[in-house]
Amino acid sequence: MATTKVSDLSAKTSLAGSEELLINDSGTSKKVTATNLLAGAVVGTGDITTAKLAADAVTGAKIADDSIDSEHYVDGSIDTAHIADNAITSAKLGVDVIVAEDIANNAITVAELADNAVTTAKLNADAVTGAKIADDAIDSEHYTDGSIDTAHIADDAVTEDKLANAINTAIAANTAKTGITTSQANAITANTAKVTNATHSGEVTGATALTIADNVVDEANLKVSNTPTNGYFLSAQSGNTGGLTWAEVDALPSQSSNSGKYLTTNGSAASWATLDTDANTTTKGLYEHAHTIAANYSITSGNNAMTAGPITINSGVSVTVPTGSTWVIA
Repeated sequence: MATTKVSDLSAKTSLAGSEELLINDSGTSKKVTATNLLAGAVVGTGDITTAKLAADAVTGAKIADDSIDSEHYVDGSIDTAHIADNAITSAKLGVDVIVAEDIANNAITVAELADNAVTTAKLNADAVTGAKIADDAIDSEHYTDGSIDTAHIADDAVTEDKLANAINTAIAANTAKTGITTSQANAITANTAKVTNATHSGEVTGATALTIADNVVDEANLKVSNTPTNGYFLSAQSGNTGGLTWAEVDALPSQSSNSGKYLTTNGSAASWATLDTDANTTTKGLYEHAHTIAANYSITSGNNAMTAGPITINSGVSVTVPTGSTWVIA
């Protein structure tokens, strides 16, 4: 009979129960079926330990509904003595496993919480809401004089949105004038009314750009350095108050009975003088005149005239010599 080493076998099969296996029982070869082998297997106390169980090997589905009942625990519950330190963690609890109705009033006290055990990082967003805090949970004994003082409020922490509507309304209406003097409150009230410029009427009109009415600026409204006198004129004087000064006009001498005279001055006063048309002497050595007559000319009746020639009379121009007069061209 041919023999084959077990190590040389390659075919494998799943046990159905009737298969026969060869075993060594204290030096004696015996055979056993797969069914007998499994039925007779005995696991010693402590053979199945935590170390031999795969993670999550024992699940709720593998435990009979009544296998863990109240009779195994004190008063039908799992008390602190049966739970190892830190055995139940947040990761081992399902969502909403511990709900509000499962916790008796004041069941979890401050003394039972480790220092800083409940931190912001351990709370879900919005986990602690106003509805979950009793009205008297945060009382005055936690703050100075029963209030939250400035030292406990971060800069800019209190915004308009965090103020009650009544406060905002009072501020907007300027009615909440507390903490200030009466005069300061009156000043605020008076200034509140100045929301627009007043409209002026009369000689100066308008609200923003003001306009002076025509024919209303009189002598009293001018800024002049002196008092006016009848007959004076307003003179610009940059060195005087307002830059204007009433000054006397350096008037002409009286013109009455001075027809045909000319105005002359001696350097300090003006006067009228008569032109001596009869003078026939001169300090000059000669007289000069134009050598062309460019416009019509008539010699005065009863007079003679003389011209140093030659002389040219332009075309269309004439010289009239009246009867009894002579014009000599030398």
